[in-house]
Amino acid sequence: MTFVKSGVAAAAATIALMSAPAFAAERTLNAVTGLQQTNIIAQSFLQTFMKPVNAAGKGILQIKYVGGQEVVPPRKAAAALKRGQFDMLSCPTAYYIGTVPEGYGILASNQGPKILRKNGAFELLQKIYKEKAGSHLLAWGESMTSYHMYLHKAPKLGADGVPDLTGYKMRATGTYRPLFRALGATTINIKSSEVITAIQRGTVNGYGFTDVSVISLGLDKVTKYRVLPNFYQTNQVLTVNPKTWASLTKKQRDFLNAQAIIYETASVKFVEKSRLAEEKQMKTAGIKDVVLKGAAAQKYLDIAHGEIWKELKKRSKYHDQLKPLLYKPGKAIRQVDTGRMLDQKR
Repeated sequence: MTFVKSGVAAAAATIALMSAPAFAAERTLNAVTGLQQTNIIAQSFLQTFMKPVNAAGKGILQIKYVGGQEVVPPRKAAAALKRGQFDMLSCPTAYYIGTVPEGYGILASNQGPKILRKNGAFELLQKIYKEKAGSHLLAWGESMTSYHMYLHKAPKLGADGVPDLTGYKMRATGTYRPLFRALGATTINIKSSEVITAIQRGTVNGYGFTDVSVISLGLDKVTKYRVLPNFYQTNQVLTVNPKTWASLTKKQRDFLNAQAIIYETASVKFVEKSRLAEEKQMKTAGIKDVVLKGAAAQKYLDIAHGEIWKELKKRSKYHDQLKPLLYKPGKAIRQVDTGRMLDQKR
């Protein structure tokens, strides 16, 4: 009798030990940012996603930040994620637009992540990222961050009032390349961390960049002009290595999905607060705004957005499926109401 009981007890203990990790083991995922750690958008990932995950995920899941561009060049980060060099990547799709041209659609979208999750666009994008980047799309963060053209020398304006960049050399990623080339510029690929030196040496005359982090990265030292209006929404996405994602328990995946939705709104508010503070610093730094108005502003935006959709049409079989979901003419629906007019009619 004692032997039988002991055998049953031992078997039960063995089963408990075998099954415990399936529901109780805490996982730690290594994360990398495609942007420099000092960039406000990278800071947003650390503060509005990683920090809350680590606080709420004790016993479930933790995230360890490995670093930014010093760990892997941004244009190689998506491939490194796919190889399993790390588990999670926060990075603009612009750095691997040749692999996932559908990042153009996110860039020119005027609908926020909430809408995309409801209308099927996010699910379609997840399919595309898995197929083309070999990654699991978890979130679209900092979605209301927009972009400007920044210059070291005053822009020439054409007869139509639109900047003429003929003779200008512009630092550009896939985000800005179509616009700058359409305006006559020669585009050059260099890391954001090298822009200051490139301008000082005359290698480039300007660059495209977000509407925030110019000050935190020290770019104000070489920037004299900013062209308005702003354009686009950042295509900053959070992706996970597919094998890592598959290895997580349902509880861990559900936890990350819930945190991703919170992050998509929290990140917008975090960046907007930083942008408002930086606006004052931009004026103190002496950066002058070149404000396009009326027909000139409209043509400038038409070129910016039109070139992006043309690129997506040329490069993606998913263009016709994605555009109606991502872009509603005259019916922009942003992630949150910050009180800021952000290209509302596009």
